[in-house]
Amino acid sequence: MELFTSLGKLAIGFLFILGPFVLLIAFLRARDLREAALSTTVLQELNSPDLRGLFSIEVKSRPIGADTVKVDLRSCSREQVWDLMERLSARLPAHVRVEVNGISGSRLNSEWTLTVRKGSAVINCSV
Repeated sequence: MELFTSLGKLAIGFLFILGPFVLLIAFLRARDLREAALSTTVLQELNSPDLRGLFSIEVKSRPIGADTVKVDLRSCSREQVWDLMERLSARLPAHVRVEVNGISGSRLNSEWTLTVRKGSAVINCSV
């Protein structure tokens, strides 16, 4: 009986020592899997011959809160940017925030931000 008590105390000790590390690794793995899934979805939408070499993406995922996908487009027309925003808003989950930045025409910096929510989309444009 004393052996089982000692083994139980040892098991509880290992649980308290290793538990936070296992929990942290599980959160980091879930974050990495979400980032990979979002990156794959965005790259599938950007895989067209007219956009090759004109974009870069950055995906940020948080354990709590909204994930963010930032797409930088260079030398793209406004029609291409809006078309991309419409396609991404249809494909990405509702908790994902999409930021599309670009330089088009004679403007030095044009920034479009699209926040996708369930059922509606809120568009904030600043030029």
